[in-house]
Amino acid sequence: MLRIREGGKHMVQALAARIPFLAMLGYLSASPLVTNAQVSSESYGVSVRNSVGMEMIRIAAGEFLMGSYESGDSIKKAFPNDEHDANFFNDELPQHRVRITRPFLMGKTEVTVGQFRQFAEETGYRTESELDGTGGWGFNKEKRVCEGRSTEYDWRNPGWEQTDDHPVLNVTFQDANRYCQWLSAKTKQTYRLPTEAEWEYACRAGSANRYSGFNAPQELCSKSRTIDVLKNPKFAHIQDLEIPEDGSIAFTAPVASYPPNAWGLHDMHGNVWEWTSDWHDDNYYAVSPVDDPQGPETGFNRVRRGGAWNSAPLWSRASFRNWNSEDTRCSNLGFRVVAEISRSEQGVTLLFGGDVMLDGDPGNAINHGIDPFAEFATDFQSVDIAVCNLECVISDKGEMEHKSYVFHGPEKALPLLKKHFTAVTVANNHTMDYGAEGFVGELEKLEGAGIPYFGGGRNLHVARQPLILSRNGFRVALLGYNGFGTEYYEATATTPGVAPLRIEIIEQDIKTARDKYKADFVIPYVHWGPELVASPYEWQRKMARQMIDAGASAVIGAHPHVTQTVETYRGKPIVYSLGNLVFDYFPGDPQVWTGWLAKLSLGKSGDVDLELKSFEIDHQGIPRKSKE
Repeated sequence: MLRIREGGKHMVQALAARIPFLAMLGYLSASPLVTNAQVSSESYGVSVRNSVGMEMIRIAAGEFLMGSYESGDSIKKAFPNDEHDANFFNDELPQHRVRITRPFLMGKTEVTVGQFRQFAEETGYRTESELDGTGGWGFNKEKRVCEGRSTEYDWRNPGWEQTDDHPVLNVTFQDANRYCQWLSAKTKQTYRLPTEAEWEYACRAGSANRYSGFNAPQELCSKSRTIDVLKNPKFAHIQDLEIPEDGSIAFTAPVASYPPNAWGLHDMHGNVWEWTSDWHDDNYYAVSPVDDPQGPETGFNRVRRGGAWNSAPLWSRASFRNWNSEDTRCSNLGFRVVAEISRSEQGVTLLFGGDVMLDGDPGNAINHGIDPFAEFATDFQSVDIAVCNLECVISDKGEMEHKSYVFHGPEKALPLLKKHFTAVTVANNHTMDYGAEGFVGELEKLEGAGIPYFGGGRNLHVARQPLILSRNGFRVALLGYNGFGTEYYEATATTPGVAPLRIEIIEQDIKTARDKYKADFVIPYVHWGPELVASPYEWQRKMARQMIDAGASAVIGAHPHVTQTVETYRGKPIVYSLGNLVFDYFPGDPQVWTGWLAKLSLGKSGDVDLELKSFEIDHQGIPRKSKE
């Protein structure tokens, strides 16, 4: 599967001429290309049906801005009919960055009456509204209002007809958690309520709008079971809402009656409020951690999200926070579940960046305290393995070679490389810019800084060795080869250098990685091809496919300084060139440089998912998130 992330406009331009070819190979799915999402969109998600028949959507790890981008005053101005003052919305502030570090599964819909019925009948479970003698909430047909608590109402009877496909109602926080415990035991997988952060992340589905992909309140009315703001402009609590006989206020709809959001989730806005696992605190956002926030440690009320059938668009916004005590049960309150994905089920994720040249402007930036990788730090941290091509010499040894371009990086770059990357490849045509002595000096610097490398060494045997990285129970082998000026830079049995790009060597090394080192995945990162050309040569295509035939899980390329063709062969992706990652400009260069980050998701069944993220490189040679 190929997915496009932010800055996708440039990628679309680069791939436009090749779309028919990719489609013919079966590499492009029928999914629409996503060009403005902050995290990957799998176009209605990957749907998984568990052992009790519940459909779950796989939600990828990623980051987003949580909370409202609008101040309380701005919200009041946009929704003038609401009775609350601007301070009422302060718990949605400040908007803050949140990173969801692990993928998870989320219910495609809210839990239905039929699903809850299966749990109750199998276990004999009785809800709190049935046990505590106070009952639940429901619709009084004579008075035309909802009332409660009353023993007349519970999850089986909210006062109007519900089928097994309607969302279950009148369930307390404990009822929802007991359902999750049963489902966990039934499926042998951990099910729970979503955290508030997980809920908003999934609701937004890559969007930064009020609602999932749009801002207009009236548009929400056609996409969800909420109150039509034009017909019912005034705010009213459920007990104060008069429900006319003309049907202008409709009760719950069967789940999935409305279109899903971009990630395939239905009814994230409206239908029923949904419990989350978090305690509510007005001021929590000011101290919330970036990674996987769990909410306050203690509290009095639990957060519920999404709005309901009786909610106006104001209350159904993606950032709106409502809350209730744990024993609350109501005819507009239900829940949806998430399932945790174990590391072994998750597989391994890798992120590859292209050429990193830390001389010139990038080197000056580093010497002045600027981290050239900072804007993409979360991308590198969100994967199991991050790799780049170190195309300069960081060494205090050796003498400068006499060649057109010689690149030398500052030692201050080492802690930055250590911070952002798991490993670097040294298989390129600038590793030897300060001769063999300088190259060995660089290897010593990398070793001293604790930065693993591959594709080069003190002799050919070492240069050809795979770098084996164990993650989540899998072994990943990285191999590096240089095909530009091979005769000048290759290692020999007794001299240092890089591994040469020769197919007979690569095929042997892939086999060794598989057989001797028991690698589950093998990925050659190759330095090859013509500079500033959008397509590889035919010999590269042939060689890449030979690598796949030999057992490579994917092939990643660099050196041309521009992005090149992407294709698949036997279900394995080939990225011929990532372009540059950090590289400054030279006279006559294009006005705008763009590069790619290539994320590989390696599944336990051997499948490989490729996701490309496009970015721009500024005139200092530093990558920036694309503006489109």
